[in-house]
Amino acid sequence: MQKSLTLKALAAALLASTGLAHADPVFNRIATFPVSANIPKDMDAKSESSAEIIAASADGMLLVYTDSPLQALGLIDISDPRAPQPGGIIKLDGEPTSVAVNNGKALVAVNTSASYTQPSGLLAVVELASKSIIARCDLGGQPDSIAISPDGSIAAIAIENERDEDLNNGEIPQLPAGNVVIFSLQEGVADCASMITADVSGLA
Repeated sequence: MQKSLTLKALAAALLASTGLAHADPVFNRIATFPVSANIPKDMDAKSESSAEIIAASADGMLLVYTDSPLQALGLIDISDPRAPQPGGIIKLDGEPTSVAVNNGKALVAVNTSASYTQPSGLLAVVELASKSIIARCDLGGQPDSIAISPDGSIAAIAIENERDEDLNNGEIPQLPAGNVVIFSLQEGVADCASMITADVSGLA
């Protein structure tokens, strides 16, 4: 009788462990952070603010996010993930569209376009430790997204030059066309003189 009970208990334990091994991944939210908490005291607390693209530092202790309405890069200290703290903002020269982090620097694509027909933008390199912009590179168009190679040596930025949805019902083509620009990175800082423009016209 004792042997039978032992076998049943072992079988139950195995079934339970199998069930856990095949359980669906679970997302357990442990904290939230209102980006309005990052608005400086010298600004209107009701200023429009919105987090869109988020990246993290290499050690995972700091989050950086683009805030287009505020024209800023926001920082969140998550050294205690259950109690995220405001890290402040870094004002930019336009609307940030994307951000990537490498070697203690945030590379921010910034839209400075005057109009759809006169698109412009820049790459801002932000030193996270000092919260200061240490380099700016002209992009020659309106940027969308940015990515950094796994070895941290190259940054690529999609230049969208977005179309005017109200012009001819948004039909394309609309000039100027977009492209991709590529920069060499040295210790996380873009070398503006190294910029290469890749023509991607005709690609679906």
